Amino acid sequence: MSPLKLSILFVIGLVLAPPCLAADEDDDLVREFKVYYGADKTEAERWEAIKVLDGIDSVGAAKALLLAFEDEAFTVRQAAVEAVTGMKDPAVAQYLVEEILDNRKYSKNELVLTGAAEAAGGMGDPIAFEPLAQLLGHKDIGVKLGAAAGLGHLGDLRACEPLTELAADRDGAVARAALEALVDIGDRICAEAAVLGAMEHADWRVRARAVQAVVDVRLKSGIRPLIERMKVEEGRLAGDAYTALKSMTLRDFQDDPAPWEAWWDRNENRWDLPDYEAVEAARKKERLVGTQYTQGQTEFLGVDTKSEAILFVIDVSDSMDTPFGDPERLRQMGREYKSLQRLAIVKEELTSTVAELPESTMFNIVSFATGVDPWKKDLVRANVLNKNNAASWIQKLKPLGGAAAGFRARTGLSDIKANDGQTNTYLALMTALGEDVGDDRKKGPETYKTEGRSKTPVDTIFFLTDGEPTVGKTTDINKIRAEVRRANQYMGVQIHVIFVGAFGGDDLKLLAEENGGMFVSIGG
Repeated sequence: MSPLKLSILFVIGLVLAPPCLAADEDDDLVREFKVYYGADKTEAERWEAIKVLDGIDSVGAAKALLLAFEDEAFTVRQAAVEAVTGMKDPAVAQYLVEEILDNRKYSKNELVLTGAAEAAGGMGDPIAFEPLAQLLGHKDIGVKLGAAAGLGHLGDLRACEPLTELAADRDGAVARAALEALVDIGDRICAEAAVLGAMEHADWRVRARAVQAVVDVRLKSGIRPLIERMKVEEGRLAGDAYTALKSMTLRDFQDDPAPWEAWWDRNENRWDLPDYEAVEAARKKERLVGTQYTQGQTEFLGVDTKSEAILFVIDVSDSMDTPFGDPERLRQMGREYKSLQRLAIVKEELTSTVAELPESTMFNIVSFATGVDPWKKDLVRANVLNKNNAASWIQKLKPLGGAAAGFRARTGLSDIKANDGQTNTYLALMTALGEDVGDDRKKGPETYKTEGRSKTPVDTIFFLTDGEPTVGKTTDINKIRAEVRRANQYMGVQIHVIFVGAFGGDDLKLLAEENGGMFVSIGG
Protein backbone atom coordinates (compact mmCIF):
# COMPACT_ATOMS: atom_id res chain seq x y z
CA MET A 1 0.00 0.00 0.00
CA SER A 2 1.36 3.40 -0.95
CA PRO A 3 2.24 6.03 1.70
CA LEU A 4 -0.53 8.27 0.29
CA LYS A 5 -3.20 5.59 0.81
CA LEU A 6 -1.93 4.97 4.34
CA SER A 7 -2.17 8.69 5.13
CA ILE A 8 -5.74 8.86 3.80
CA LEU A 9 -6.80 5.86 5.88
CA PHE A 10 -5.13 7.36 8.95
CA VAL A 11 -7.02 10.64 8.52
CA ILE A 12 -10.32 8.79 7.98
CA GLY A 13 -9.65 6.85 11.17
CA LEU A 14 -9.08 10.04 13.12
CA VAL A 15 -12.34 11.53 11.82
CA LEU A 16 -14.46 8.45 12.48
CA ALA A 17 -13.00 7.27 15.78
CA PRO A 18 -14.17 10.08 18.13
CA PRO A 19 -17.91 9.65 17.37
CA CYS A 20 -17.65 5.89 17.83
CA LEU A 21 -15.81 6.33 21.09
CA ALA A 22 -18.40 8.94 22.19
CA ALA A 23 -21.26 6.60 21.32
CA ASP A 24 -19.62 3.80 23.29
CA GLU A 25 -19.15 6.12 26.24
CA ASP A 26 -22.81 7.16 26.10
CA ASP A 27 -23.89 3.52 26.03
CA ASP A 28 -21.71 2.84 29.06
CA LEU A 29 -23.29 5.74 30.94
CA VAL A 30 -26.79 4.47 30.13
CA ARG A 31 -25.88 1.01 31.46
CA GLU A 32 -24.36 2.52 34.58
CA PHE A 33 -27.49 4.61 35.12
CA LYS A 34 -29.68 1.50 35.11
CA VAL A 35 -27.44 -0.12 37.70
CA TYR A 36 -27.14 2.98 39.87
CA TYR A 37 -30.70 4.35 39.81
CA GLY A 38 -32.99 2.87 42.43
CA ALA A 39 -35.06 3.32 45.56
CA ASP A 40 -31.97 3.06 47.78
CA LYS A 41 -30.66 6.36 46.43
CA THR A 42 -31.68 9.71 47.86
CA GLU A 43 -33.74 12.17 45.85
CA ALA A 44 -30.65 14.31 45.30
CA GLU A 45 -28.62 11.31 44.10
CA ARG A 46 -31.35 10.25 41.66
CA TRP A 47 -31.58 13.81 40.33
CA GLU A 48 -27.80 13.99 39.83
CA ALA A 49 -27.83 10.66 37.97
CA ILE A 50 -30.44 11.98 35.55
CA LYS A 51 -28.35 15.08 34.92
CA VAL A 52 -25.46 12.82 33.82
CA LEU A 53 -27.66 11.46 31.01
CA ASP A 54 -28.93 14.93 30.07
CA GLY A 55 -27.51 15.60 26.61
CA ILE A 56 -27.29 11.97 25.46
CA ASP A 57 -29.56 11.73 22.41
CA SER A 58 -30.63 8.12 21.94
CA VAL A 59 -33.57 5.77 22.34
CA GLY A 60 -31.51 3.83 24.86
CA ALA A 61 -31.14 6.90 27.08
CA ALA A 62 -34.87 7.67 26.74
CA LYS A 63 -35.76 4.10 27.77
CA ALA A 64 -33.47 4.34 30.78
CA LEU A 65 -34.96 7.66 31.84
CA LEU A 66 -38.41 6.12 31.68
CA LEU A 67 -37.59 4.69 35.12
CA ALA A 68 -37.54 8.22 36.50
CA PHE A 69 -40.89 9.13 34.94
CA GLU A 70 -42.40 7.11 37.83
CA ASP A 71 -40.23 8.60 40.58
CA GLU A 72 -42.13 9.66 43.71
CA ALA A 73 -40.39 13.06 43.70
CA PHE A 74 -41.65 15.68 41.26
CA THR A 75 -38.25 17.35 40.84
CA VAL A 76 -36.71 14.02 39.78
CA ARG A 77 -39.54 13.26 37.34
CA GLN A 78 -39.31 16.76 35.89
CA ALA A 79 -35.54 16.45 35.40
CA ALA A 80 -36.10 13.22 33.45
CA VAL A 81 -38.82 14.80 31.31
CA GLU A 82 -36.59 17.77 30.53
CA ALA A 83 -33.71 15.46 29.60
CA VAL A 84 -35.88 13.52 27.11
CA THR A 85 -37.47 16.73 25.79
CA GLY A 86 -34.02 17.98 24.84
CA MET A 87 -33.38 15.00 22.55
CA LYS A 88 -33.44 15.63 18.78
CA ASP A 89 -33.37 12.12 17.35
CA PRO A 90 -36.71 11.42 15.57
CA ALA A 91 -36.40 7.81 16.71
CA VAL A 92 -36.90 8.99 20.30
CA ALA A 93 -40.16 10.76 19.44
CA GLN A 94 -41.29 7.67 17.56
CA TYR A 95 -40.47 5.52 20.62
CA LEU A 96 -42.46 7.80 22.94
CA VAL A 97 -45.49 7.75 20.63
CA GLU A 98 -45.54 4.10 19.60
CA GLU A 99 -44.23 2.42 22.73
CA ILE A 100 -45.85 4.59 25.41
CA LEU A 101 -48.58 6.98 24.28
CA ASP A 102 -50.17 4.49 21.86
CA ASN A 103 -49.43 1.42 23.99
CA ARG A 104 -52.32 0.06 26.08
CA LYS A 105 -49.71 -1.31 28.49
CA TYR A 106 -49.30 2.22 29.88
CA SER A 107 -52.97 3.25 29.76
CA LYS A 108 -53.25 3.12 33.57
CA ASN A 109 -49.73 4.31 34.35
CA GLU A 110 -50.59 7.98 34.77
CA LEU A 111 -47.12 9.19 35.75
CA VAL A 112 -45.42 7.63 32.71
CA LEU A 113 -48.15 8.89 30.37
CA THR A 114 -47.92 12.40 31.80
CA GLY A 115 -44.14 12.55 31.45
CA ALA A 116 -44.15 11.03 27.96
CA ALA A 117 -46.85 13.46 26.82
CA GLU A 118 -44.88 16.49 27.98
CA ALA A 119 -41.62 15.17 26.50
CA ALA A 120 -43.12 14.14 23.16
CA GLY A 121 -44.77 17.53 22.73
CA GLY A 122 -41.63 19.32 23.76
CA MET A 123 -39.61 17.50 21.11
CA GLY A 124 -41.78 19.16 18.47
CA ASP A 125 -42.32 16.14 16.21
CA PRO A 126 -45.76 16.28 14.47
CA ILE A 127 -46.29 12.54 15.00
CA ALA A 128 -47.09 13.36 18.65
CA PHE A 129 -50.21 15.38 17.79
CA GLU A 130 -52.82 12.62 17.44
CA PRO A 131 -51.97 10.69 20.64
CA LEU A 132 -51.71 13.93 22.64
CA ALA A 133 -55.09 15.13 21.38
CA GLN A 134 -56.63 11.79 22.39
CA LEU A 135 -55.10 12.03 25.87
CA LEU A 136 -57.02 15.26 26.47
CA GLY A 137 -59.96 12.97 27.13
CA HIS A 138 -58.13 10.77 29.66
CA LYS A 139 -59.93 10.30 32.97
CA ASP A 140 -56.84 11.22 35.04
CA ILE A 141 -56.40 14.97 35.57
CA GLY A 142 -52.61 14.71 35.63
CA VAL A 143 -52.55 13.05 32.19
CA LYS A 144 -54.87 15.75 30.82
CA LEU A 145 -52.54 18.41 32.16
CA GLY A 146 -49.52 16.69 30.64
CA ALA A 147 -51.24 16.30 27.26
CA ALA A 148 -52.28 19.96 27.24
CA ALA A 149 -48.74 21.04 28.11
CA GLY A 150 -47.38 18.77 25.37
CA LEU A 151 -49.72 20.26 22.77
CA GLY A 152 -48.72 23.75 23.83
CA HIS A 153 -45.03 22.93 23.38
CA LEU A 154 -45.75 21.19 20.06
CA GLY A 155 -47.25 24.39 18.65
CA ASP A 156 -49.48 22.60 16.14
CA LEU A 157 -52.46 24.77 15.15
CA ARG A 158 -54.61 21.63 14.87
CA ALA A 159 -54.68 21.70 18.68
CA CYS A 160 -56.64 24.98 18.73
CA GLU A 161 -60.08 23.39 18.57
CA PRO A 162 -59.63 20.66 21.23
CA LEU A 163 -57.80 23.06 23.56
CA THR A 164 -60.53 25.70 23.14
CA GLU A 165 -63.10 23.10 24.12
CA LEU A 166 -60.97 22.08 27.11
CA ALA A 167 -60.68 25.72 28.25
CA ALA A 168 -64.40 25.57 29.11
CA ASP A 169 -63.97 22.45 31.28
CA ARG A 170 -65.65 22.66 34.68
CA ASP A 171 -62.41 21.62 36.37
CA GLY A 172 -60.45 24.82 36.90
CA ALA A 173 -57.03 23.18 36.70
CA VAL A 174 -57.84 21.55 33.37
CA ALA A 175 -59.30 24.77 31.91
CA ARG A 176 -56.29 26.76 33.09
CA ALA A 177 -53.91 24.20 31.55
CA ALA A 178 -55.71 24.56 28.21
CA LEU A 179 -55.26 28.35 28.35
CA GLU A 180 -51.55 27.92 29.14
CA ALA A 181 -51.19 25.66 26.11
CA LEU A 182 -52.96 28.13 23.82
CA VAL A 183 -50.69 30.93 25.05
CA ASP A 184 -47.67 28.69 24.37
CA ILE A 185 -48.88 28.09 20.80
CA GLY A 186 -48.93 31.88 20.52
CA ASP A 187 -51.43 32.34 17.70
CA ARG A 188 -53.90 35.16 18.37
CA ILE A 189 -56.74 33.73 16.28
CA CYS A 190 -56.19 30.29 17.78
CA ALA A 191 -56.48 31.56 21.35
CA GLU A 192 -59.14 34.26 21.01
CA ALA A 193 -62.37 32.31 21.56
CA ALA A 194 -60.97 30.34 24.50
CA VAL A 195 -59.52 33.39 26.27
CA LEU A 196 -62.67 35.50 25.89
CA GLY A 197 -64.88 32.61 26.99
CA ALA A 198 -62.68 31.88 30.01
CA MET A 199 -63.29 35.43 31.27
CA GLU A 200 -66.70 34.15 32.42
CA HIS A 201 -65.51 30.83 33.91
CA ALA A 202 -66.89 29.93 37.34
CA ASP A 203 -63.37 29.28 38.72
CA TRP A 204 -61.46 32.44 39.65
CA ARG A 205 -58.16 30.75 38.74
CA VAL A 206 -59.31 30.41 35.13
CA ARG A 207 -60.56 33.99 34.96
CA ALA A 208 -57.24 35.20 36.37
CA ARG A 209 -55.29 33.32 33.68
CA ALA A 210 -57.64 34.61 30.97
CA VAL A 211 -57.06 38.20 32.09
CA GLN A 212 -53.31 37.72 31.79
CA ALA A 213 -53.67 35.84 28.50
CA VAL A 214 -55.28 38.90 26.87
CA VAL A 215 -51.89 40.60 27.20
CA ASP A 216 -49.87 37.46 26.41
CA VAL A 217 -51.50 36.96 23.00
CA ARG A 218 -52.30 40.68 22.44
CA LEU A 219 -56.05 40.49 22.00
CA LYS A 220 -57.61 43.82 21.08
CA SER A 221 -60.99 42.09 21.41
CA GLY A 222 -60.15 41.46 25.06
CA ILE A 223 -60.07 45.12 26.12
CA ARG A 224 -63.82 45.55 26.63
CA PRO A 225 -64.04 42.25 28.56
CA LEU A 226 -61.20 43.49 30.78
CA ILE A 227 -63.20 46.64 31.52
CA GLU A 228 -66.21 44.44 32.34
CA ARG A 229 -64.01 42.42 34.72
CA MET A 230 -63.14 45.64 36.54
CA LYS A 231 -66.86 46.24 37.04
CA VAL A 232 -67.82 42.82 38.38
CA GLU A 233 -64.71 41.36 39.99
CA GLU A 234 -63.69 41.94 43.59
CA GLY A 235 -60.31 41.77 45.23
CA ARG A 236 -57.26 40.65 43.32
CA LEU A 237 -58.95 39.98 39.97
CA ALA A 238 -60.16 43.59 39.74
CA GLY A 239 -56.55 44.66 40.20
CA ASP A 240 -55.35 42.09 37.65
CA ALA A 241 -57.78 43.47 35.04
CA TYR A 242 -56.61 47.02 35.74
CA THR A 243 -52.96 45.99 35.39
CA ALA A 244 -53.71 44.17 32.12
CA LEU A 245 -55.45 47.23 30.69
CA LYS A 246 -52.50 49.45 31.52
CA SER A 247 -50.06 47.02 29.92
CA MET A 248 -52.20 46.52 26.79
CA THR A 249 -53.02 50.17 26.13
CA LEU A 250 -50.07 52.04 27.68
CA ARG A 251 -52.70 54.29 29.30
CA ASP A 252 -53.83 54.74 32.87
CA PHE A 253 -57.33 55.87 33.84
CA GLN A 254 -56.84 54.54 37.37
CA ASP A 255 -58.96 51.68 38.70
CA ASP A 256 -62.34 53.22 37.87
CA PRO A 257 -63.96 51.35 34.94
CA ALA A 258 -66.08 54.37 33.86
CA PRO A 259 -63.27 56.42 32.22
CA TRP A 260 -61.83 53.27 30.66
CA GLU A 261 -65.22 52.47 29.12
CA ALA A 262 -65.72 56.04 27.90
CA TRP A 263 -62.27 56.07 26.29
CA TRP A 264 -62.88 52.72 24.59
CA ASP A 265 -66.31 53.75 23.31
CA ARG A 266 -64.63 56.69 21.55
CA ASN A 267 -61.55 54.89 20.27
CA GLU A 268 -62.29 51.19 19.70
CA ASN A 269 -62.65 51.42 15.92
CA ARG A 270 -59.54 53.54 15.31
CA TRP A 271 -57.16 52.26 17.99
CA ASP A 272 -54.23 49.98 17.13
CA LEU A 273 -52.23 47.76 19.45
CA PRO A 274 -48.93 49.29 20.64
CA ASP A 275 -45.69 47.65 19.54
CA TYR A 276 -44.90 44.36 21.25
CA GLU A 277 -41.68 45.79 22.70
CA ALA A 278 -43.56 48.72 24.24
CA VAL A 279 -46.09 46.40 25.89
CA GLU A 280 -43.34 44.15 27.25
CA ALA A 281 -41.51 47.19 28.63
CA ALA A 282 -44.73 48.29 30.34
CA ARG A 283 -45.18 44.84 31.88
CA LYS A 284 -41.59 44.86 33.11
CA LYS A 285 -42.08 48.28 34.67
CA GLU A 286 -45.28 47.09 36.31
CA ARG A 287 -43.43 44.19 37.92
CA LEU A 288 -40.69 46.50 39.17
CA VAL A 289 -42.80 49.38 40.41
CA GLY A 290 -45.98 47.64 41.50
CA THR A 291 -49.58 48.53 40.90
CA GLN A 292 -50.78 51.63 42.72
CA TYR A 293 -54.49 51.65 43.50
CA THR A 294 -56.59 54.66 44.28
CA GLN A 295 -58.91 52.84 46.64
CA GLY A 296 -59.27 49.64 48.61
CA GLN A 297 -55.53 48.99 48.59
CA THR A 298 -53.50 46.91 51.00
CA GLU A 299 -49.81 47.79 51.18
CA PHE A 300 -47.10 45.74 52.87
CA LEU A 301 -43.48 46.92 52.71
CA GLY A 302 -43.87 48.54 49.32
CA VAL A 303 -46.11 45.97 47.61
CA ASP A 304 -49.75 46.87 46.95
CA THR A 305 -52.60 44.47 46.33
CA LYS A 306 -56.37 44.47 46.05
CA SER A 307 -56.55 40.87 47.17
CA GLU A 308 -59.20 39.93 49.71
CA ALA A 309 -57.66 36.51 50.48
CA ILE A 310 -54.16 37.15 51.83
CA LEU A 311 -51.63 34.99 53.68
CA PHE A 312 -48.61 36.65 55.32
CA VAL A 313 -45.62 34.28 55.77
CA ILE A 314 -43.00 35.79 58.07
CA ASP A 315 -39.43 34.61 58.71
CA VAL A 316 -38.57 34.51 62.44
CA SER A 317 -35.26 32.65 62.12
CA ASP A 318 -32.36 33.68 64.34
CA SER A 319 -30.90 36.02 61.68
CA MET A 320 -34.02 38.19 61.97
CA ASP A 321 -32.50 39.36 65.28
CA THR A 322 -29.84 41.20 63.24
CA PRO A 323 -30.01 45.02 63.16
CA PHE A 324 -30.94 46.56 59.82
CA GLY A 325 -27.68 47.36 58.07
CA ASP A 326 -28.62 50.53 56.18
CA PRO A 327 -30.60 53.01 58.33
CA GLU A 328 -29.96 55.79 55.79
CA ARG A 329 -31.84 53.82 53.13
CA LEU A 330 -34.80 53.53 55.47
CA ARG A 331 -34.80 57.30 55.93
CA GLN A 332 -34.66 57.79 52.16
CA MET A 333 -37.72 55.53 51.88
CA GLY A 334 -39.48 57.79 54.36
CA ARG A 335 -39.72 55.07 57.01
CA GLU A 336 -38.87 55.48 60.67
CA TYR A 337 -39.04 52.68 63.23
CA LYS A 338 -38.81 52.29 66.98
CA SER A 339 -36.12 49.61 66.58
CA LEU A 340 -33.73 48.72 63.77
CA GLN A 341 -33.91 44.98 64.46
CA ARG A 342 -35.12 43.25 61.27
CA LEU A 343 -38.01 41.45 62.93
CA ALA A 344 -39.03 44.54 64.89
CA ILE A 345 -39.33 46.48 61.63
CA VAL A 346 -41.38 43.68 60.06
CA LYS A 347 -43.67 43.47 63.10
CA GLU A 348 -44.31 47.21 63.00
CA GLU A 349 -45.10 47.12 59.26
CA LEU A 350 -47.28 44.01 59.53
CA THR A 351 -49.24 45.40 62.46
CA SER A 352 -49.93 48.56 60.48
CA THR A 353 -50.95 46.58 57.38
CA VAL A 354 -53.35 44.34 59.33
CA ALA A 355 -54.92 47.37 61.01
CA GLU A 356 -55.72 48.87 57.59
CA LEU A 357 -57.23 45.73 56.04
CA PRO A 358 -60.81 46.29 54.82
CA GLU A 359 -63.33 44.16 56.67
CA SER A 360 -64.13 42.38 53.40
CA THR A 361 -60.61 40.88 53.43
CA MET A 362 -59.90 37.35 54.64
CA PHE A 363 -56.38 36.88 56.02
CA ASN A 364 -54.02 34.72 58.06
CA ILE A 365 -50.41 34.85 59.25
CA VAL A 366 -47.78 32.10 59.42
CA SER A 367 -44.41 32.55 61.10
CA PHE A 368 -41.59 30.16 60.26
CA ALA A 369 -38.05 29.24 61.14
CA THR A 370 -37.12 25.56 61.40
CA GLY A 371 -40.84 24.86 61.78
CA VAL A 372 -44.03 26.76 61.01
CA ASP A 373 -46.49 28.37 63.41
CA PRO A 374 -49.83 29.57 61.99
CA TRP A 375 -51.87 32.21 63.79
CA LYS A 376 -55.16 30.60 62.71
CA LYS A 377 -56.02 27.30 61.04
CA ASP A 378 -57.60 29.09 58.09
CA LEU A 379 -58.31 32.55 56.73
CA VAL A 380 -60.48 34.75 58.94
CA ARG A 381 -62.44 37.94 58.36
CA ALA A 382 -60.56 41.20 59.00
CA ASN A 383 -63.04 42.44 61.57
CA VAL A 384 -62.05 44.50 64.58
CA LEU A 385 -61.76 41.50 66.92
CA ASN A 386 -59.58 39.41 64.60
CA LYS A 387 -57.35 42.37 63.78
CA ASN A 388 -56.86 43.09 67.48
CA ASN A 389 -56.02 39.44 68.16
CA ALA A 390 -53.61 39.37 65.22
CA ALA A 391 -51.83 42.49 66.50
CA SER A 392 -51.31 40.82 69.88
CA TRP A 393 -49.98 37.65 68.22
CA ILE A 394 -47.61 39.66 66.01
CA GLN A 395 -46.17 41.53 68.98
CA LYS A 396 -45.25 38.22 70.66
CA LEU A 397 -43.13 37.07 67.70
CA LYS A 398 -39.44 36.72 68.54
CA PRO A 399 -36.41 35.50 66.56
CA LEU A 400 -35.97 31.81 67.30
CA GLY A 401 -32.74 29.96 68.04
CA GLY A 402 -29.29 31.52 67.93
CA ALA A 403 -26.69 31.83 70.64
CA ALA A 404 -29.06 33.39 73.18
CA ALA A 405 -31.57 30.59 72.76
CA GLY A 406 -28.82 28.01 73.10
CA PHE A 407 -27.67 29.53 76.38
CA ARG A 408 -31.24 29.74 77.72
CA ALA A 409 -31.91 26.13 76.72
CA ARG A 410 -28.75 24.88 78.43
CA THR A 411 -29.65 26.72 81.61
CA GLY A 412 -33.23 25.44 81.55
CA LEU A 413 -34.74 28.89 81.03
CA SER A 414 -36.47 28.05 77.75
CA ASP A 415 -37.73 25.13 75.71
CA ILE A 416 -36.56 26.81 72.48
CA LYS A 417 -33.54 25.04 71.04
CA ALA A 418 -30.65 26.72 69.26
CA ASN A 419 -31.39 24.89 66.00
CA ASP A 420 -35.04 25.99 66.05
CA GLY A 421 -33.94 29.23 64.39
CA GLN A 422 -32.87 27.93 61.00
CA THR A 423 -34.63 28.89 57.75
CA ASN A 424 -37.00 26.21 56.38
CA THR A 425 -38.07 27.93 53.18
CA TYR A 426 -39.46 24.72 51.66
CA LEU A 427 -41.76 23.98 54.59
CA ALA A 428 -42.97 27.58 54.79
CA LEU A 429 -43.90 27.84 51.11
CA MET A 430 -45.47 24.38 50.88
CA THR A 431 -47.55 25.09 53.99
CA ALA A 432 -48.64 28.41 52.51
CA LEU A 433 -49.81 26.62 49.34
CA GLY A 434 -51.79 24.06 51.34
CA GLU A 435 -49.40 21.13 50.94
CA ASP A 436 -49.39 18.65 53.84
CA VAL A 437 -45.66 18.10 54.37
CA GLY A 438 -45.66 17.55 58.11
CA ASP A 439 -46.49 13.83 57.87
CA ASP A 440 -43.43 11.67 57.16
CA ARG A 441 -45.47 8.54 56.50
CA LYS A 442 -45.14 7.08 53.01
CA LYS A 443 -47.57 8.74 50.64
CA GLY A 444 -48.12 8.70 46.89
CA PRO A 445 -45.92 10.58 44.44
CA GLU A 446 -45.86 14.36 44.42
CA THR A 447 -48.19 15.53 41.67
CA TYR A 448 -49.62 18.79 40.43
CA LYS A 449 -51.85 20.41 43.01
CA THR A 450 -55.19 21.19 41.39
CA GLU A 451 -57.26 22.62 44.22
CA GLY A 452 -56.65 24.42 47.50
CA ARG A 453 -57.10 22.87 50.92
CA SER A 454 -58.40 26.09 52.45
CA LYS A 455 -62.15 26.66 52.69
CA THR A 456 -61.51 30.18 51.42
CA PRO A 457 -58.68 29.80 48.89
CA VAL A 458 -55.69 32.09 49.27
CA ASP A 459 -55.02 34.05 46.09
CA THR A 460 -52.11 36.17 47.35
CA ILE A 461 -49.11 35.32 49.55
CA PHE A 462 -46.64 37.79 51.02
CA PHE A 463 -43.47 35.82 51.72
CA LEU A 464 -40.91 37.70 53.81
CA THR A 465 -37.45 36.32 54.51
CA ASP A 466 -33.90 37.52 55.07
CA GLY A 467 -31.82 34.68 53.71
CA GLU A 468 -31.25 31.45 51.87
CA PRO A 469 -32.78 28.19 53.18
CA THR A 470 -30.64 26.33 55.71
CA VAL A 471 -32.82 23.38 56.75
CA GLY A 472 -35.73 21.31 55.44
CA LYS A 473 -36.54 18.59 52.94
CA THR A 474 -34.33 20.51 50.53
CA THR A 475 -32.22 23.64 50.88
CA ASP A 476 -31.57 23.88 47.14
CA ILE A 477 -33.48 27.01 46.14
CA ASN A 478 -33.81 25.80 42.53
CA LYS A 479 -35.52 22.62 43.69
CA ILE A 480 -37.72 24.67 46.02
CA ARG A 481 -38.72 26.84 43.06
CA ALA A 482 -39.57 23.70 41.07
CA GLU A 483 -41.71 22.40 43.94
CA VAL A 484 -43.52 25.72 44.20
CA ARG A 485 -44.20 25.64 40.45
CA ARG A 486 -45.63 22.14 40.82
CA ALA A 487 -47.90 23.11 43.70
CA ASN A 488 -48.95 26.44 42.23
CA GLN A 489 -48.95 25.94 38.46
CA TYR A 490 -52.69 25.33 38.24
CA MET A 491 -53.70 27.24 41.38
CA GLY A 492 -52.71 30.73 40.25
CA VAL A 493 -51.67 32.11 43.65
CA GLN A 494 -49.60 35.30 43.41
CA ILE A 495 -46.47 35.08 45.57
CA HIS A 496 -44.90 38.41 46.46
CA VAL A 497 -41.42 38.11 47.96
CA ILE A 498 -40.07 40.75 50.32
CA PHE A 499 -36.36 40.27 50.94
CA VAL A 500 -34.87 41.96 53.98
CA GLY A 501 -31.42 40.37 53.82
CA ALA A 502 -28.15 42.14 53.21
CA PHE A 503 -26.99 40.03 50.25
CA GLY A 504 -28.48 37.80 47.56
CA GLY A 505 -32.11 37.34 46.79
CA ASP A 506 -31.72 36.68 43.04
CA ASP A 507 -33.27 33.21 43.28
CA LEU A 508 -36.12 34.54 45.39
CA LYS A 509 -36.71 37.21 42.75
CA LEU A 510 -37.13 34.43 40.19
CA LEU A 511 -39.54 32.66 42.54
CA ALA A 512 -41.72 35.78 42.68
CA GLU A 513 -41.63 36.29 38.90
CA GLU A 514 -42.50 32.64 38.22
CA ASN A 515 -45.57 32.97 40.42
CA GLY A 516 -46.95 36.28 39.16
CA GLY A 517 -45.70 38.29 42.12
CA MET A 518 -43.54 41.31 42.89
CA PHE A 519 -40.05 41.14 44.39
CA VAL A 520 -39.00 43.89 46.76
CA SER A 521 -35.53 44.01 48.28
CA ILE A 522 -35.60 46.26 51.31
CA GLY A 523 -31.93 45.56 52.02
CA GLY A 524 -30.87 44.42 55.44
